[in-house]
Amino acid sequence: MSFSTIGLEAEDGIAVLTLNRPRVRNAIDGTMRAELREAIEEIAADTTIRGVVLTGAGSAFCSGGDIRGMQERLEQGARAGELGWRRQREFHHTLAKLFHLDRPTVAAVNGPAFGLGLDVALTCDFVFAAESAVLAASFVRRGLVPDGGGLFHLPRRVGLVRAKELVFSGRAVEAKEAVHIGLADRVLPDGELRAGAVAFLREFAEQPALAQGLAKDILNRSLELGYDEVNTLGSQAQAICYASPDHQESVRAFLAARDRK
Repeated sequence: MSFSTIGLEAEDGIAVLTLNRPRVRNAIDGTMRAELREAIEEIAADTTIRGVVLTGAGSAFCSGGDIRGMQERLEQGARAGELGWRRQREFHHTLAKLFHLDRPTVAAVNGPAFGLGLDVALTCDFVFAAESAVLAASFVRRGLVPDGGGLFHLPRRVGLVRAKELVFSGRAVEAKEAVHIGLADRVLPDGELRAGAVAFLREFAEQPALAQGLAKDILNRSLELGYDEVNTLGSQAQAICYASPDHQESVRAFLAARDRK
């Protein structure tokens, strides 16, 4: 499938998904929202893909929501709120597909990630930042609140008090500070970011996909569940793993290797 605002390619089982509107610093418009959903669905259906790198074309990761689209919404007058709510609901479904994707994901933040762009990055399992990257929950500068999952992800990454500070101020956070406060996980040289993210995911690709997918599903919910609930889900997942070819072959290979000693 070809896209006009999204790039999608695979490198030895790792998909690289690129936000591709560099002339407007990859601002998210209606077309990009729709194509991002289609691209994620395409990835989800392809079991040969073992991980996903999400990055931006040009010098930015994503500058946030498209301001021209905001103006068009305002021109709808009394319907502005309704139209915004419908658009947000649709995009939440897209981000949920990315968040729950049963494979590891890395946001390779190659430049500014502001507002909705930061929310999209935080939807991934890991956030790698280029040395030149700057991240900001900048919604307040437009009189808005984070609407792409930031209110969920930020407190879980940086703690409640720090999340409030970032949301209330909308201030920019450079890459080194982002790692220091937990907003990002690694800083890499600008020219090594994409390759570093791909190499990181290839290490995971050497391990069984079923076990990773089941573990991710539980971990994504673990902070909202109690101890017994998490253990129950873990037991159910383990029962599925016991019956998997990956587990059975691993046990047989281990015993065969031990017998040869």
